[in-house]
Amino acid sequence: MLRKVVSVLTVMMLILAATVALSADTKPPAKFKDGKLNLNLATMEDLVKVPGLNKDLAEKILNARKKTTEFVDIEELKDIDGIDEALFRKLKNQVFVEPAAGCNC
Repeated sequence: MLRKVVSVLTVMMLILAATVALSADTKPPAKFKDGKLNLNLATMEDLVKVPGLNKDLAEKILNARKKTTEFVDIEELKDIDGIDEALFRKLKNQVFVEPAAGCNC
């Protein structure tokens, strides 16, 4: 009987340890990293503060994100009307894309 209790407790401890280890690896994405803004978490207020972006471009970025649920690659900014190569080069130093955890991207 004691062996059964010890075995059950051991299994429960292993399951708990695995659950804790897995949850520690899946941190939510950060809004800012290394001074850059995560486009998948950015709000209108965040975007209009980025040099080179105005309210119209910020709205286009948010609409593009909404269409696809999230950005997967920073290069997707080039598909937005009003973001040319010069602006893209400037923006990629100020923003980044971090797909959601579990994204099969």
